[in-house]
Amino acid sequence: MNLSPIDWTIFFGMLAFLFAAIIVSRTLMKSVADFLAAGRYLLTVSSGIAMLGAITVVGNLEMNLLAGFSMSWWGMTTGVVILIMMIFGWVSYRFRQTRALTIAHFFEMRYSKSFRVYAGMLAAISGLINFGIFPSVGTRFFMYFCGLPDQFALFGLMIPTFPVIMASLLSISLYFVFAGGQIAVIITDFFQGVFINIVFVVMLLYLLWLVDWSMIQEALSAAPDNASLINPFKTSHLEDFNFWYFLIGIFGVFYGAMSWQGTQGYNASAINAHEAKMAGMLSGWRGIPQTLMLMTVPIIAYTVLNHPDFAGIASQVNGVLEGVEGEAIKSQLRVPLVLTHLLPVGLMGAFAAVMLAAFISTHDSYLHSWGSIIVQDVIMPFRKKPFTPKQHIKVLRITIIAVAIFIFFFRSEEHSPELQSH
Repeated sequence: MNLSPIDWTIFFGMLAFLFAAIIVSRTLMKSVADFLAAGRYLLTVSSGIAMLGAITVVGNLEMNLLAGFSMSWWGMTTGVVILIMMIFGWVSYRFRQTRALTIAHFFEMRYSKSFRVYAGMLAAISGLINFGIFPSVGTRFFMYFCGLPDQFALFGLMIPTFPVIMASLLSISLYFVFAGGQIAVIITDFFQGVFINIVFVVMLLYLLWLVDWSMIQEALSAAPDNASLINPFKTSHLEDFNFWYFLIGIFGVFYGAMSWQGTQGYNASAINAHEAKMAGMLSGWRGIPQTLMLMTVPIIAYTVLNHPDFAGIASQVNGVLEGVEGEAIKSQLRVPLVLTHLLPVGLMGAFAAVMLAAFISTHDSYLHSWGSIIVQDVIMPFRKKPFTPKQHIKVLRITIIAVAIFIFFFRSEEHSPELQSH
């Protein structure tokens, strides 16, 4: 294993703190509205961490490793567009004025009940298919970063580790949303957001102290001219994350504002329209440590993999990757494997705890969102008699459990090959 007893103490200590927060927050849920939309102004930190899942961290580490600072330059232009949208409350202000609980609910006010059902089904189906890949990516990270074995012995049987870890992580996320609905989600996500920002800042300072900036310059400068990791205007040979990738992204941010319903509970949780707009504006400042970490750490990893002074570490990382099947999985694992050689005791556990928090924050938010949308926009419009509050919460919880079961089995056919590849 890669984690020491001190690291595991930090990891499980953070998890214990979150469970304590859940126990306290359960007493605050007193109605269906509390379960669906918390109505608490913790959105600045909480809503941001809801969108920073383990899969998001892994994806950004991979993306920045391939495209370097040139990618970050285009990403910052996207941030300017988002800031302008937040200042004017683009979509979010009007949506919160309607007091709608979902976008499909808003469509019913604007158009018809049948359109609400159509929009709800479209959001739920697309969301579930997208959500289905999240648990496997997050679980794979923990397997490699923590150095967990492929199998373990239990009562004389050899049990594969991958599905056990994935089921355990999903069960924790399910409990969080099951216990207190959106109130529990928003409170625990707040604490996770604060913890993640602190760890990211400490990690970034340590890694910049460990890897000299002159080495970073040498490694980045050695990239081909038309696949530059520094100049954003010389990326024509960069196939995946070039100028056109970000131009499409900027258009999508503007045109598709709030169309993605993975954070449905947060969209409806602001006390009023003004605070919904202010939460969006302030969340940009909250995200600065995350942006810096996800931009700089992959550059440091690139330096380690390509600078002669770190040839030993690069050799060990490449040795592990040789046993992994599939270029996509290898690309996802490069930066986490480099970090296992760079981070000291304590920071290893802190980063593992960060990834656990990121996993939980996204999964409990998505479980809540897709389960709520199925009930609110697909089931309820067909009912002639409304649910009682007790029935309503019961149906919501059952649907959320069904969503968790679905995403567990969605990519189950891939688990065995992944385990054999270790």
